[in-house]
Amino acid sequence: MMTLANIRDWLKTQVQCPQWYIGKIDGSKEQCIGVYNLQAGAPNIAIGGLENTSYASKAVTILIHWGKNANVAEQKAQEVYAALFGQAGEIAGHRVISFDMRTSEPVGVGTDDEGIYEYVIDTTIYYER
Repeated sequence: MMTLANIRDWLKTQVQCPQWYIGKIDGSKEQCIGVYNLQAGAPNIAIGGLENTSYASKAVTILIHWGKNANVAEQKAQEVYAALFGQAGEIAGHRVISFDMRTSEPVGVGTDDEGIYEYVIDTTIYYER
């Protein structure tokens, strides 16, 4: 099983960020990244049952909450996207098979009430059980 905390901890090794969160960010921070669960798909089970199922998946949304400069925020979002797209790795002792990106780039969702730019990246992580 893979958790949001596992994914956050792995991302910390890939991307520089002063504050990391799971489930909810502290919007008062000008630069932070949050990892959230994403409702997606049905669980996978192979013919023959769970013992014959070689992989599992975890769908997540990554929120990049990054300052009041649109260009800098987009660059950080692209950095996070690049850390996932087409990459492999190991998260919490599980070999990542693929990061199935939902969009071709990070999606800008505007600014929050304080004028901080935000981007969202949705992905499904397929990993060996």
